[in-house]
Amino acid sequence: MPNDKSQKKLLILSASVGAGHTIAASAVLEACRSEHPELNAEWLDSFDFCPRFYGRFYKKLYATLANRYPHFYGYCYDRFDGKTNKRKDSPFVEFLDRRLFKKFLRRIEEEQPTHILSTHFQPGDVVSLLKKDGRINAKVGIIGCDFYLHSLWETKLADFYVVATPEIKSIFVERGHPPESIHVIGIPVNPTFSEPFDRQELLGKLDCHDRSPIVLTIASGWQKIGAEVIVEALVSCGIDMQILAVAGKNKESEEKMRAVKPPKGVDLHVFGFVKNVHEMMKVSDVFVAKPGGLATVEALSVGLPIIAMNPVPGQEEHNCHYVMEQGAGMLVTQTGSLKYKLRKFLEDKELAARMRERAKAIGRPRAAFDIADLIANM
Repeated sequence: MPNDKSQKKLLILSASVGAGHTIAASAVLEACRSEHPELNAEWLDSFDFCPRFYGRFYKKLYATLANRYPHFYGYCYDRFDGKTNKRKDSPFVEFLDRRLFKKFLRRIEEEQPTHILSTHFQPGDVVSLLKKDGRINAKVGIIGCDFYLHSLWETKLADFYVVATPEIKSIFVERGHPPESIHVIGIPVNPTFSEPFDRQELLGKLDCHDRSPIVLTIASGWQKIGAEVIVEALVSCGIDMQILAVAGKNKESEEKMRAVKPPKGVDLHVFGFVKNVHEMMKVSDVFVAKPGGLATVEALSVGLPIIAMNPVPGQEEHNCHYVMEQGAGMLVTQTGSLKYKLRKFLEDKELAARMRERAKAIGRPRAAFDIADLIANM
Protein backbone atom coordinates (compact mmCIF):
# COMPACT_ATOMS: atom_id res chain seq x y z
CA MET A 1 0.00 0.00 0.00
CA PRO A 2 1.25 3.52 -0.71
CA ASN A 3 2.61 5.54 2.18
CA ASP A 4 0.47 8.24 3.75
CA LYS A 5 0.94 11.47 1.79
CA SER A 6 2.23 13.26 4.89
CA GLN A 7 4.90 10.59 5.43
CA LYS A 8 8.00 10.75 3.26
CA LYS A 9 9.97 7.69 2.32
CA LEU A 10 13.28 8.16 0.47
CA LEU A 11 15.02 5.29 -1.29
CA ILE A 12 18.65 5.93 -2.24
CA LEU A 13 19.75 3.61 -5.03
CA SER A 14 23.25 2.74 -6.23
CA ALA A 15 24.96 0.27 -8.54
CA SER A 16 28.28 -1.07 -7.29
CA VAL A 17 30.22 -0.40 -10.49
CA GLY A 18 33.32 1.08 -8.92
CA ALA A 19 33.33 2.49 -5.41
CA GLY A 20 32.27 6.05 -6.23
CA HIS A 21 28.56 5.46 -6.73
CA THR A 22 28.21 3.55 -3.47
CA ILE A 23 30.24 6.18 -1.57
CA ALA A 24 27.94 8.91 -2.92
CA ALA A 25 24.84 6.94 -1.89
CA SER A 26 26.26 6.36 1.59
CA ALA A 27 27.03 10.08 1.93
CA VAL A 28 23.46 11.09 1.12
CA LEU A 29 22.10 8.45 3.50
CA GLU A 30 24.24 9.75 6.37
CA ALA A 31 23.28 13.36 5.65
CA CYS A 32 19.58 12.47 5.60
CA ARG A 33 19.76 10.52 8.84
CA SER A 34 21.75 13.33 10.48
CA GLU A 35 19.66 16.36 9.50
CA HIS A 36 16.41 14.98 8.03
CA PRO A 37 15.36 11.79 9.84
CA GLU A 38 11.78 12.53 8.75
CA LEU A 39 12.77 11.37 5.24
CA ASN A 40 13.02 7.77 6.51
CA ALA A 41 15.90 7.21 4.13
CA GLU A 42 17.02 3.73 3.10
CA TRP A 43 19.78 2.61 0.73
CA LEU A 44 19.56 -0.26 -1.78
CA ASP A 45 22.10 -1.47 -4.35
CA SER A 46 20.52 -2.80 -7.53
CA PHE A 47 23.17 -5.50 -7.98
CA ASP A 48 22.14 -7.06 -4.65
CA PHE A 49 18.84 -7.99 -6.31
CA CYS A 50 19.88 -9.38 -9.70
CA PRO A 51 21.40 -12.72 -10.75
CA ARG A 52 24.99 -12.98 -9.59
CA PHE A 53 26.28 -13.83 -13.07
CA TYR A 54 24.87 -10.60 -14.50
CA GLY A 55 26.35 -8.42 -11.75
CA ARG A 56 29.76 -10.01 -12.24
CA PHE A 57 29.54 -9.66 -16.02
CA TYR A 58 28.51 -5.98 -15.85
CA LYS A 59 31.32 -5.04 -13.45
CA LYS A 60 33.93 -7.16 -15.24
CA LEU A 61 33.06 -5.67 -18.62
CA TYR A 62 33.50 -2.11 -17.37
CA ALA A 63 36.74 -2.90 -15.52
CA THR A 64 38.20 -4.76 -18.50
CA LEU A 65 37.39 -2.03 -21.01
CA ALA A 66 38.56 0.80 -18.74
CA ASN A 67 41.78 -0.90 -17.68
CA ARG A 68 42.90 -3.01 -20.64
CA TYR A 69 41.31 -1.21 -23.57
CA PRO A 70 40.91 2.41 -22.42
CA HIS A 71 41.02 3.93 -25.90
CA PHE A 72 38.33 1.58 -27.18
CA TYR A 73 36.28 2.45 -24.09
CA GLY A 74 36.79 6.14 -24.84
CA TYR A 75 35.76 5.60 -28.47
CA CYS A 76 32.55 3.89 -27.38
CA TYR A 77 31.92 6.60 -24.77
CA ASP A 78 32.12 9.35 -27.38
CA ARG A 79 30.45 7.36 -30.15
CA PHE A 80 27.26 6.75 -28.20
CA ASP A 81 27.04 10.00 -26.26
CA GLY A 82 23.82 11.74 -27.26
CA LYS A 83 22.57 8.68 -29.12
CA THR A 84 21.70 6.24 -26.36
CA ASN A 85 18.14 7.02 -25.34
CA LYS A 86 16.47 5.15 -28.19
CA ARG A 87 18.55 2.07 -27.38
CA LYS A 88 17.72 2.31 -23.69
CA ASP A 89 14.01 2.50 -24.48
CA SER A 90 14.03 -0.48 -26.82
CA PRO A 91 11.65 -3.40 -26.04
CA PHE A 92 14.62 -5.75 -25.77
CA VAL A 93 16.38 -3.64 -23.11
CA GLU A 94 13.10 -3.27 -21.22
CA PHE A 95 12.56 -7.05 -21.35
CA LEU A 96 16.04 -7.69 -19.93
CA ASP A 97 15.59 -5.14 -17.14
CA ARG A 98 12.24 -6.63 -16.14
CA ARG A 99 13.66 -10.17 -16.06
CA LEU A 100 17.06 -9.50 -14.50
CA PHE A 101 15.83 -7.02 -11.90
CA LYS A 102 12.51 -8.63 -11.02
CA LYS A 103 13.43 -8.88 -7.31
CA PHE A 104 14.65 -5.28 -7.29
CA LEU A 105 11.41 -4.02 -8.85
CA ARG A 106 9.35 -6.03 -6.37
CA ARG A 107 11.30 -4.64 -3.42
CA ILE A 108 10.85 -1.03 -4.54
CA GLU A 109 7.14 -1.56 -5.16
CA GLU A 110 6.79 -3.00 -1.65
CA GLU A 111 8.49 0.06 -0.16
CA GLN A 112 6.24 2.51 -2.06
CA PRO A 113 8.70 5.41 -1.67
CA THR A 114 7.65 9.01 -2.09
CA HIS A 115 11.11 9.95 -3.38
CA ILE A 116 13.92 8.06 -5.09
CA LEU A 117 17.53 9.18 -5.61
CA SER A 118 19.86 7.13 -7.79
CA THR A 119 23.63 7.66 -7.88
CA HIS A 120 23.94 5.58 -11.07
CA PHE A 121 21.82 5.59 -14.21
CA GLN A 122 21.24 1.81 -14.20
CA PRO A 123 18.88 1.59 -11.19
CA GLY A 124 17.27 4.83 -12.36
CA ASP A 125 16.39 3.20 -15.68
CA VAL A 126 14.95 0.13 -13.94
CA VAL A 127 12.86 2.23 -11.56
CA SER A 128 11.37 4.02 -14.56
CA LEU A 129 9.61 0.76 -15.45
CA LEU A 130 7.60 0.98 -12.23
CA LYS A 131 6.63 4.57 -13.00
CA LYS A 132 5.70 3.58 -16.54
CA ASP A 133 3.41 0.85 -15.17
CA GLY A 134 1.88 3.14 -12.55
CA ARG A 135 3.08 0.83 -9.77
CA ILE A 136 4.79 3.64 -7.83
CA ASN A 137 4.12 7.34 -7.53
CA ALA A 138 7.50 8.70 -6.50
CA LYS A 139 9.59 11.67 -7.54
CA VAL A 140 12.70 10.14 -9.13
CA GLY A 141 16.03 11.98 -9.13
CA ILE A 142 19.40 11.10 -10.64
CA ILE A 143 22.64 12.24 -8.93
CA GLY A 144 25.53 12.67 -11.35
CA CYS A 145 28.87 11.50 -9.94
CA ASP A 146 31.26 13.10 -12.45
CA PHE A 147 31.97 16.56 -13.87
CA TYR A 148 30.35 15.53 -17.15
CA LEU A 149 27.36 13.25 -17.68
CA HIS A 150 27.08 10.97 -20.69
CA SER A 151 23.61 10.79 -22.21
CA LEU A 152 23.29 7.33 -20.60
CA TRP A 153 22.54 9.27 -17.41
CA GLU A 154 19.36 10.66 -18.95
CA THR A 155 16.46 8.66 -17.58
CA LYS A 156 13.21 9.04 -19.47
CA LEU A 157 10.86 9.25 -16.47
CA ALA A 158 13.22 11.02 -14.05
CA ASP A 159 11.66 14.08 -12.44
CA PHE A 160 14.90 15.89 -11.62
CA TYR A 161 18.69 15.70 -11.75
CA VAL A 162 21.41 16.76 -9.31
CA VAL A 163 24.56 17.81 -11.19
CA ALA A 164 28.03 19.09 -10.34
CA THR A 165 28.37 22.19 -12.52
CA PRO A 166 26.34 24.86 -14.33
CA GLU A 167 27.85 23.57 -17.59
CA ILE A 168 26.21 20.17 -17.12
CA LYS A 169 22.91 21.92 -16.51
CA SER A 170 23.35 23.87 -19.75
CA ILE A 171 24.03 20.62 -21.63
CA PHE A 172 20.94 18.94 -20.19
CA VAL A 173 18.75 21.95 -20.99
CA GLU A 174 20.09 21.84 -24.55
CA ARG A 175 19.07 18.18 -24.66
CA GLY A 176 15.50 19.17 -23.83
CA HIS A 177 15.26 18.94 -20.04
CA PRO A 178 13.37 21.74 -18.22
CA PRO A 179 15.83 24.10 -16.48
CA GLU A 180 13.90 23.87 -13.21
CA SER A 181 14.48 20.09 -13.14
CA ILE A 182 18.28 20.45 -13.06
CA HIS A 183 19.76 21.30 -9.65
CA VAL A 184 23.42 22.38 -9.52
CA ILE A 185 24.38 21.15 -6.06
CA GLY A 186 27.53 19.07 -6.49
CA ILE A 187 28.63 15.50 -6.00
CA PRO A 188 27.93 14.19 -2.47
CA VAL A 189 30.87 13.29 -0.24
CA ASN A 190 30.85 11.79 3.23
CA PRO A 191 29.89 14.34 5.94
CA THR A 192 33.31 13.78 7.57
CA PHE A 193 34.87 15.92 4.83
CA SER A 194 32.97 18.98 6.06
CA GLU A 195 33.76 18.49 9.75
CA PRO A 196 36.23 20.88 11.46
CA PHE A 197 39.59 19.40 12.44
CA ASP A 198 42.73 20.03 14.47
CA ARG A 199 45.66 19.86 12.05
CA GLN A 200 48.29 19.07 14.69
CA GLU A 201 46.13 16.29 16.09
CA LEU A 202 45.73 14.70 12.65
CA LEU A 203 49.46 15.06 11.90
CA GLY A 204 50.25 13.21 15.10
CA LYS A 205 47.72 10.50 14.30
CA LEU A 206 49.30 9.95 10.87
CA ASP A 207 52.88 10.18 12.21
CA CYS A 208 53.52 13.27 10.08
CA HIS A 209 54.87 16.76 10.74
CA ASP A 210 54.89 20.31 9.30
CA ARG A 211 58.58 20.41 8.35
CA SER A 212 58.09 19.07 4.81
CA PRO A 213 55.17 18.87 2.37
CA ILE A 214 52.78 15.91 2.40
CA VAL A 215 51.88 14.11 -0.84
CA LEU A 216 48.93 11.72 -0.87
CA THR A 217 48.53 9.00 -3.49
CA ILE A 218 45.81 6.36 -3.70
CA ALA A 219 46.04 3.29 -5.91
CA SER A 220 43.18 2.71 -8.31
CA GLY A 221 41.68 -0.62 -9.28
CA TRP A 222 41.95 0.47 -12.93
CA GLN A 223 45.47 1.84 -13.07
CA LYS A 224 47.72 0.92 -15.99
CA ILE A 225 50.77 2.30 -14.17
CA GLY A 226 51.38 0.25 -11.05
CA ALA A 227 51.01 2.02 -7.72
CA GLU A 228 54.60 1.16 -6.81
CA VAL A 229 55.85 2.89 -10.00
CA ILE A 230 54.13 6.10 -8.91
CA VAL A 231 55.63 5.82 -5.42
CA GLU A 232 59.10 5.21 -6.90
CA ALA A 233 58.69 8.36 -9.00
CA LEU A 234 57.61 10.37 -5.97
CA VAL A 235 60.52 9.31 -3.76
CA SER A 236 63.03 10.12 -6.52
CA CYS A 237 61.89 13.71 -7.10
CA GLY A 238 64.84 15.10 -5.19
CA ILE A 239 62.68 17.03 -2.72
CA ASP A 240 62.17 16.34 0.97
CA MET A 241 58.59 15.23 1.46
CA GLN A 242 56.23 12.93 3.30
CA ILE A 243 54.29 10.43 1.21
CA LEU A 244 51.01 8.86 2.27
CA ALA A 245 50.50 5.90 -0.10
CA VAL A 246 47.20 4.04 0.11
CA ALA A 247 46.94 0.66 -1.61
CA GLY A 248 43.34 -0.08 -0.67
CA LYS A 249 42.42 -3.76 -0.79
CA ASN A 250 45.15 -4.60 -3.31
CA LYS A 251 47.62 -6.61 -1.21
CA GLU A 252 50.07 -6.99 -4.11
CA SER A 253 50.27 -3.22 -4.58
CA GLU A 254 50.72 -2.72 -0.85
CA GLU A 255 53.62 -5.18 -0.72
CA LYS A 256 55.31 -3.56 -3.73
CA MET A 257 54.93 -0.08 -2.26
CA ARG A 258 56.37 -1.24 1.07
CA ALA A 259 59.38 -2.59 -0.81
CA VAL A 260 60.25 0.90 -2.13
CA LYS A 261 63.27 2.34 -0.30
CA PRO A 262 62.96 6.13 0.11
CA PRO A 263 66.11 8.28 0.26
CA LYS A 264 67.06 10.45 3.22
CA GLY A 265 64.61 13.32 3.65
CA VAL A 266 61.64 11.36 2.29
CA ASP A 267 59.25 9.67 4.73
CA LEU A 268 57.10 6.97 3.13
CA HIS A 269 53.96 5.78 4.94
CA VAL A 270 52.19 2.87 3.23
CA PHE A 271 48.63 1.86 4.07
CA GLY A 272 46.29 -0.89 2.97
CA PHE A 273 42.53 -0.37 3.18
CA VAL A 274 41.73 2.70 5.30
CA LYS A 275 38.65 4.52 6.51
CA ASN A 276 40.32 7.87 7.22
CA VAL A 277 41.09 9.16 3.73
CA HIS A 278 39.32 12.37 4.77
CA GLU A 279 41.97 12.93 7.46
CA MET A 280 44.80 12.27 5.01
CA MET A 281 43.33 14.70 2.49
CA LYS A 282 42.85 17.40 5.12
CA VAL A 283 46.56 17.48 6.02
CA SER A 284 48.05 16.82 2.56
CA ASP A 285 49.47 19.46 0.22
CA VAL A 286 48.73 17.68 -3.07
CA PHE A 287 46.88 14.58 -4.26
CA VAL A 288 48.40 12.32 -6.94
CA ALA A 289 45.89 9.82 -8.35
CA LYS A 290 43.57 8.89 -11.20
CA PRO A 291 40.74 11.46 -11.52
CA GLY A 292 37.78 9.28 -10.64
CA GLY A 293 34.66 11.29 -9.85
CA LEU A 294 34.45 10.70 -6.10
CA ALA A 295 38.19 10.80 -5.37
CA THR A 296 38.39 14.09 -7.28
CA VAL A 297 35.45 15.70 -5.53
CA GLU A 298 36.64 14.51 -2.11
CA ALA A 299 39.97 16.23 -2.69
CA LEU A 300 38.31 19.43 -3.89
CA SER A 301 35.98 19.42 -0.89
CA VAL A 302 38.96 20.04 1.41
CA GLY A 303 40.79 22.39 -0.97
CA LEU A 304 43.39 19.80 -2.02
CA PRO A 305 45.01 20.36 -5.45
CA ILE A 306 45.21 17.35 -7.77
CA ILE A 307 47.89 15.95 -10.04
CA ALA A 308 45.83 13.63 -12.23
CA MET A 309 47.48 10.46 -13.51
CA ASN A 310 46.50 8.79 -16.79
CA PRO A 311 42.74 9.47 -16.90
CA VAL A 312 40.65 6.81 -18.63
CA PRO A 313 39.16 8.31 -21.82
CA GLY A 314 35.58 9.26 -21.10
CA GLN A 315 34.36 10.51 -17.74
CA GLU A 316 37.84 10.62 -16.14
CA GLU A 317 39.16 12.83 -18.96
CA HIS A 318 36.19 15.15 -18.44
CA ASN A 319 36.91 15.26 -14.69
CA CYS A 320 40.53 16.09 -15.43
CA HIS A 321 39.62 18.82 -17.93
CA TYR A 322 37.27 20.43 -15.41
CA VAL A 323 39.88 20.48 -12.65
CA MET A 324 42.51 21.97 -14.98
CA GLU A 325 40.09 24.56 -16.41
CA GLN A 326 39.35 25.67 -12.87
CA GLY A 327 43.06 25.97 -12.04
CA ALA A 328 42.92 23.34 -9.29
CA GLY A 329 45.08 20.63 -10.84
CA MET A 330 47.54 19.34 -13.40
CA LEU A 331 47.61 16.39 -15.82
CA VAL A 332 50.50 13.92 -16.12
CA THR A 333 50.79 10.81 -18.29
CA GLN A 334 54.38 9.71 -17.63
CA THR A 335 56.58 9.44 -14.56
CA GLY A 336 58.99 12.07 -15.92
CA SER A 337 56.09 14.49 -16.23
CA LEU A 338 54.95 13.61 -12.72
CA LYS A 339 58.35 14.40 -11.24
CA TYR A 340 58.62 17.70 -13.13
CA LYS A 341 55.16 18.96 -12.21
CA LEU A 342 55.36 17.82 -8.61
CA ARG A 343 58.68 19.65 -8.17
CA LYS A 344 57.17 22.73 -9.82
CA PHE A 345 54.15 22.60 -7.49
CA LEU A 346 56.18 22.08 -4.31
CA GLU A 347 58.84 24.69 -5.16
CA ASP A 348 56.50 27.43 -6.42
CA LYS A 349 54.66 28.54 -3.28
CA GLU A 350 52.51 31.08 -5.15
CA LEU A 351 51.37 28.44 -7.67
CA ALA A 352 50.54 26.00 -4.88
CA ALA A 353 48.58 28.68 -2.99
CA ARG A 354 46.57 29.61 -6.11
CA MET A 355 45.71 25.99 -6.80
CA ARG A 356 44.62 25.44 -3.20
CA GLU A 357 42.39 28.52 -3.39
CA ARG A 358 40.82 27.30 -6.64
CA ALA A 359 40.29 23.79 -5.27
CA LYS A 360 38.58 25.21 -2.20
CA ALA A 361 36.47 27.56 -4.35
CA ILE A 362 34.98 24.74 -6.44
CA GLY A 363 34.75 22.16 -3.65
CA ARG A 364 31.29 21.43 -2.27
CA PRO A 365 31.85 19.59 1.05
CA ARG A 366 28.18 19.93 2.09
CA ALA A 367 26.64 18.70 -1.16
CA ALA A 368 25.14 15.65 0.57
CA PHE A 369 23.39 17.89 3.10
CA ASP A 370 22.16 20.21 0.35
CA ILE A 371 20.70 17.23 -1.51
CA ALA A 372 18.95 16.12 1.69
CA ASP A 373 17.53 19.64 2.06
CA LEU A 374 16.30 19.52 -1.53
CA ILE A 375 14.33 16.32 -0.89
CA ALA A 376 13.01 17.57 2.46
CA ASN A 377 11.57 20.67 0.76
CA MET A 378 9.97 18.87 -2.19
